[in-house]
This record gives sequence, C-alpha cells and structure tokens, in this order.
Amino acid sequence: MCACNGTGVIQNDIGTGMYQFGPCICEAANQTPEEVDRKRHAVMARLRAIHQLQMEGKWDGEVRNGRTA
Repeated sequence: MCACNGTGVIQNDIGTGMYQFGPCICEAANQTPEEVDRKRHAVMARLRAIHQLQMEGKWDGEVRNGRTA
C-alpha cells in the first residue's frame, strides 16, 4: 500500500521489508521537484539514523516527534 503520510514521498512497503520512494501525485503537484527531493532526503536520513540505532541496540522501535528515540 502506498501512502504519502505528509512527506510528499511515496513510502510503498512492497511486503519484503523494502520500500520504494517517489513523489506522491497528490502532493507533488503542489511542490517543486527540489522540495520533493528535500523531503525524500529527510526520510532517508531518518531511516539511516534508525538503522544505526538498531545496529547499536539502542532503538526501542518508537518514533517521537518525528525523531527517533
């Protein structure tokens, strides 16, 4: 299932733990390609931070205020 979740970026869990990223049609129509790219980079940075915390055993699976715990 695809959902923008207010990010302007499709986060499509394809069922194997992998995600596809692309501009959401509903939101991208009102955003420049640069803004869509900025939001995509922000999502990727959060995923990298979560992964790093998981590798260190410090992540409890919670996201608070848009930031990792």
